[in-house]
Amino acid sequence: MSRAVLLPGFNGSAEQAILLKLEKALGADFECTRLAPPRLKLTADLTAHVDWLEERVKDISAPILIGRSFGGRLALRLAARRKLKAVVLLGFPIRPPGKPRPLDEEALAAVRCPTLIMQGSKDELGPLKIFKPIVAANSALTLEVLKGAGHSFGSKEKAAIEHVAKWMRLL
Repeated sequence: MSRAVLLPGFNGSAEQAILLKLEKALGADFECTRLAPPRLKLTADLTAHVDWLEERVKDISAPILIGRSFGGRLALRLAARRKLKAVVLLGFPIRPPGKPRPLDEEALAAVRCPTLIMQGSKDELGPLKIFKPIVAANSALTLEVLKGAGHSFGSKEKAAIEHVAKWMRLL
């Protein structure tokens, strides 16, 4: 059975609604663990956060990491440190307005495990024009766009969850 670790958005709890719904959609096919990072000092490379995550998943062999927004930033950084089965990014905030994140772009370009990016076409925190060239250059990446959805997916959340669950079952 595959193990999935679900991480919420910034300051979100392990009970974040989208994570609960995704865990339910995955059903008995996956053993899921939901983790909420503590409030640690934010740095560009997120070292303390990734150290925290690495300690929590050290006994899980090749997990699938699913990160909602900030949780995806942590998942990608951990993918650079250890072998993961896959990564799922739910609304990845690669370049918020006025806040370039070159380390996030580098992490995405460098990831080698299968990685699904679920992104709303109207997500201002993750503009598609930033994703498209990175995805085109890295065969490990798959970009799925939810037309009309913003960062939180809104009415498209159910479609996002269904797509993620289907993709994960094909791994």
